[in-house]
Amino acid sequence: MKKKKKDDFYYKNLNSCVEYSKKAAEFLKEIVTDYELDTIQEKLDVMHELEHQADVKKHKMTSALSQAFITPIEREDLIALSNYLDDITDAVEEALMQIYMYGITQIRQDVIPMVELLSSCISALKDVLGELKRFKHSKDIKKYIIKVNDLEESGDKLYVENMYRLHQEQDVKTILVWSNIYESIEKCMDTCEHAADIVATVIIKNS
Repeated sequence: MKKKKKDDFYYKNLNSCVEYSKKAAEFLKEIVTDYELDTIQEKLDVMHELEHQADVKKHKMTSALSQAFITPIEREDLIALSNYLDDITDAVEEALMQIYMYGITQIRQDVIPMVELLSSCISALKDVLGELKRFKHSKDIKKYIIKVNDLEESGDKLYVENMYRLHQEQDVKTILVWSNIYESIEKCMDTCEHAADIVATVIIKNS
């Protein structure tokens, strides 16, 4: 029973971390969909608190792993998953920080589908991690992994389309600023795929 409780901690921690990533992405979607420049600093503070809480969860995972003798799946896989989830939340915050730092007065409408797709991608990753505890018997986990990969591929296409459209602009500052914002969002989706790939590796190792 004691070992089971310890094993449950790792799975619950990962699920808590991806939940923070999901909340951050949903919050970013709300901000860009109904953008108000006057409240952006206040919203950045809220986003930072989400990122901080995610960091706390990551540190608890790191602390537990440093003391653990046996883990339910390989230690390096748990570390990689924990790091990727932290990177996702960090990248969401980074996108909002750029919007704030660059003093964006008007949101480009083509960023909204990207953020919506990001939220869907994190939701699919959340489904993957929800099945991780029972990955040996899950009938759905591989389907969820494929969904993450498909959404990330759609994100790549959207990123390319947006960048192409952006580079038709004449203003160099606009191109530079929005290139960075698009890249932050695309990086989030890439990281979701990396996390899902770790789970796929775990399945292969234990099959």
